[in-house]
Formats: sequence, structure tokens, C-alpha cells
Amino acid sequence: MSVRMRKSRQGRRRRTHGSVRVRARARKYFAAVASRWDRMREDFFDETVADSILKASDVKPGSTVVDVGCGTGFLTRQAIMNTQGKGRVVGVDLSPSMLEKAEGNLGNLALHGSVEFRVGDAENIPVQDDFADAVVGNMILHHCAKPKQAVLEMTRILKEGGKVAVADLEKHDESWLREEMADRWLGFDLAKVKKWFQDAGLESVKVELAKTKCCGISLHGRKAEIGIFVASGSKPKPMARL
Repeated sequence: MSVRMRKSRQGRRRRTHGSVRVRARARKYFAAVASRWDRMREDFFDETVADSILKASDVKPGSTVVDVGCGTGFLTRQAIMNTQGKGRVVGVDLSPSMLEKAEGNLGNLALHGSVEFRVGDAENIPVQDDFADAVVGNMILHHCAKPKQAVLEMTRILKEGGKVAVADLEKHDESWLREEMADRWLGFDLAKVKKWFQDAGLESVKVELAKTKCCGISLHGRKAEIGIFVASGSKPKPMARL
């Protein structure tokens, strides 16, 4: 085996192990905070984030929706309401503890029968190809080892003509979020996110700042106010044959 091949395999193993560590850390963190996550989330951002995501993804009655990184069901609930029980909503999350909390949160919802939950990773979503009319996510990319791969996966499970919309954080320097909230990335450059969507084959890509911001206070009293963006794009429909 050549030196170049050995180095290439070693590099792949390191990247794989790194991804496993990132997922394990996120899973451990969210298992620990699942019971109080809803209260924590209220301090970070408001309901208008969900409205912006669902508007950008065109979720409507009859839509099949996948909520990637659904957590305790913040965005899932709104998706169910938008489909009016005439569609199907699948919530996917890495943490069984968060999904258990989501099921409890939605248990009294009249349209609960239209939703199901699956344990899964944003970089390897447990959903078949061409499944959803809309794929949505809120604050998921900055927890991914490979956020570009997550965008590719969201595109894979999207039907032709469907839309992806995710909200996440602008690039920032609040490094305490790595330790206190298991953030893998300190936000993202908007131009880079747009390129990820375009490289995934999406059309009409938009990356726009939301009207609200993510606010938080560290354990040491440091206050943060970080911009939120909503990125969206459509999966092309096949060209009509002449």
C-alpha cells in the first residue's frame, strides 16, 4: 500500500471518529436537558422563527413534512397545525429523550395521529428518497459534524418540486456555547450556507436574516445576542420532454 493511500485511509478514520464523538456529545447533552428544554428554548428564540421556516418551506394542508432535529416538537407542532391533519409529519432527532418529551408535548394535540417520530442523525436521515414535500429544521446545523452533508441528506429525502428550509445562527464568537450547549460550530457564514444549498442541487436558494435574534446568558453571566438566518431552496422538477 502506498504512503498516500495509508494517509487517505487514516484521514477518513479520523473524520469518522470525529463525527461519532460529535454525535455522542450532542446525544449526551440533549438527554441531560430534555426535561427542561422547552423552558430553555423560550429564552433563546421566539415563535416567529417557526413561522419563518414554515412559510419558506410552503408547508400547507396535505403536505408530507420531515422535521430534522425536531427536539421536543417546537417546530413539529407548528407543522402539524399547518397541515391541518391532512398530511403527514415525521420528526427525526438524535436523542430518544428529546423524542419522548416531544411525544408527551403533542399527546393532547387533536391532530397527534398525523405525526410519527424516528431516532436518527441529520447526516444520515432514516427516511427514504423523494419522501417529503417539505424538509425543515431549526438550530440543527451547528450541532452537526458535517453540516453540508446534512443539507445533502435533506435534499435527498425531498420530492421534486419540494422545499427545504432551515434556521440557524450567523457566524459569531460566543465560544461558551461549545461547552455549555454542545454547539459544534459557532454559527455560519451566510455565503457558505448558500453555496451548500446550491451544491446540493437546490434552486431559488435564499439565505435571509430573520427579524428575531437568539439570546442567551452563559453560566458566568455573559449575555449573547446572535443573528438568526433562514436558508431555503427548492428541488428542481424534471424538465418536460419535448
